[in-house]
Amino acid sequence: MKVLNAEQTRSLEKSAVKAGISYLQLMENAGAAAARFIKKRFPVDQKRVVVLCGKGNNGGDGFVAARHLAELGAKVIVVLVEGQPGTDIAREMYEKLADTAVKTVDYLETPEMIAPMLSSADFIVDAIYGIGFHGSIPEYLHPLFIVVKSCSAMVISLDVPSGVLCDTGSIQGKCIRANYTVSFTTLKNAHLLQPGKTYCGQVAVVPVGITSALINRQPTTLEVTEQHVARAMVKPRKPESNKGSYGRLLCVCGSVGMAGAAVLSAKAAVRCGAGLVNVALPSLIYPIVAQNVTEPTYTLLNNLPNGMLSGESERNLFAFLSRSTACLIGCGMGKSAGTTAMVTKLISTAKCPLVIDADGINIVAEHIDVLKTAKGPVVMTPHPGEMARLLKTTVADVQAHRLEYARKFAAEHNVTMVLKGAGTIAVSPEGKAFLNITGNPGMAKAGSGDVLAGMIASFVAQGVNPLTAAAGAVYLHGLAGDRCAQQLSKCAMLPTDMIEKLPELFLEIER
Repeated sequence: MKVLNAEQTRSLEKSAVKAGISYLQLMENAGAAAARFIKKRFPVDQKRVVVLCGKGNNGGDGFVAARHLAELGAKVIVVLVEGQPGTDIAREMYEKLADTAVKTVDYLETPEMIAPMLSSADFIVDAIYGIGFHGSIPEYLHPLFIVVKSCSAMVISLDVPSGVLCDTGSIQGKCIRANYTVSFTTLKNAHLLQPGKTYCGQVAVVPVGITSALINRQPTTLEVTEQHVARAMVKPRKPESNKGSYGRLLCVCGSVGMAGAAVLSAKAAVRCGAGLVNVALPSLIYPIVAQNVTEPTYTLLNNLPNGMLSGESERNLFAFLSRSTACLIGCGMGKSAGTTAMVTKLISTAKCPLVIDADGINIVAEHIDVLKTAKGPVVMTPHPGEMARLLKTTVADVQAHRLEYARKFAAEHNVTMVLKGAGTIAVSPEGKAFLNITGNPGMAKAGSGDVLAGMIASFVAQGVNPLTAAAGAVYLHGLAGDRCAQQLSKCAMLPTDMIEKLPELFLEIER
């Protein structure tokens, strides 16, 4: 599903106008669609509706919605929040209210009248600022926004809640908190990126007359991951194929006290179809891991007294690496001096794609230039804390700029970045991004990230493009989590349960 920023939305509308529909008709269609949305969900006859209209084209959409709601029997008051409309088409729509039952009030002339109107309203339609808004709400409107916040009315915003920045979802001051947001034609970035997502409430996308052909041709750098991305990874298997046809994955994972990370990542990798999985781990934890996952082969690693790998262990490890089609590094490895040396050498030596997770990321954060030595594609899968270490900033800063920072890091270091969390983002070095909407808080348990890392690495080992592998695995990971939550509860579900749900999902895709 396409997600557009402000510039891309304007470009799409411009293409539609060139194709024969006027900006005036688009505005008419948008306002009418918003009114239909409200009517479909709520009784509006004789209900009190206050439409807050700015002076731009978002206000024009509000004028149209007000007219149609009045025709449906609602008692409608339009509030000119910033005075008379400032664009030609918004002005034309405003003038059409003259012959209707809609009442108009100028907030700047009579601000004292607005609070009683809002307090008694059943619905408040927010059409003050649209996708072009930037900066913060002017101070003279703060009292209005405070009153809206205190009202019990249902709040419906048009396109984006006023105060939310369309492209980033950020908020720099006062903001309307909507129960519903009616988005025209496509989703916008702010509907999916926090904190804007929270202020949007439930988002509904309504058509306004732009053809699907034009929408499909509109370039975008952000999409919502859908099942077709996962389907692209899971292809029919040829009758004459063998295990070598589906990749050789090396998983360098686990340490004393962290055997579970190796188990979970290896189990997930096997479940996702890799032909041969080899787990390289300390010999001390081999009995634990092998007892819990029997399908892989194992490379046992022994350390010298100084913590470095023994010569034999290093030769065996790098011999398998040379034959691998992908390598997963980091799940539960720890950060000892020996581990750090091994990780940096793996990154600089491997010719196959790398997936770097957990302690692998923490080691890279302290030796960031090692990424310049990578000879093949690299996928990194940090959670916000690990991303903060990579960027030398705070978790709060990362969470406030998730898409921006993921894109910047991916481009600067030539990696595919998977920034985990609510709305995991997968970004290619070129800036193409997928935002995931599957998953739930029940997945917030130690081990979930190990499962995801194993899944991504398995698909990469099978030859799937790194961005597709990352986005598709994140989608399936979240969907497995959703199935577990439905059947086992968010409280009780475990990462191992998610692995056991994968066959069910693959059956659905294969069918």
